[in-house]
Amino acid sequence: MKAQLATSSHLRWRSPLGVAVALFLFYGGANVVAAVSVPVSLHTNGPGASGVPLILDVNTDSAMLGTPLSQLRETQPRLSAFLVSFMDTMCAYMMAFAIVFLAVTWFALRNRLQWAMWTLLLGTLAILPYYALIAATYSSFNIAAASAVAPILSSLAIGLAATALAWVGLRAPKPPNAPESHHAA
Repeated sequence: MKAQLATSSHLRWRSPLGVAVALFLFYGGANVVAAVSVPVSLHTNGPGASGVPLILDVNTDSAMLGTPLSQLRETQPRLSAFLVSFMDTMCAYMMAFAIVFLAVTWFALRNRLQWAMWTLLLGTLAILPYYALIAATYSSFNIAAASAVAPILSSLAIGLAATALAWVGLRAPKPPNAPESHHAA
């Protein structure tokens, strides 16, 4: 049996589910923008030169390296190139994540498939253990990383708010005249 989705979701954008879809699309879109702009900036300007961090923020990353990021290109060109290449690999996975995140949001959550909400929540939460490890690593070198983790927490807040809205929206009655979603049993 083939999986089929309705061709039109009849999503009401001002509903809790509509706002959740918009927030998840924003989150996925922000990852697309970062996955493109970060490598462009790093290849053009070098690490730290335009305020683009490698891990947390330029100042905290500079403290971890023991030298300003903006000076790496001139003082340690191989390390600079390695770090830029390392960021390229991270951005490659960020782009893959963003595409899957956007597709699950648009094609599944927008069509009221509950598994999509749980998948998007897990995708949002997956970064937490990694940033906990990063913060612990920086702390082991006596570098305070707590303030640099704030942008990560704001991304997490967007994902949690979107999940809460999706939870409410998926429990609301389907809009009138909304086609039924069918999926394989």
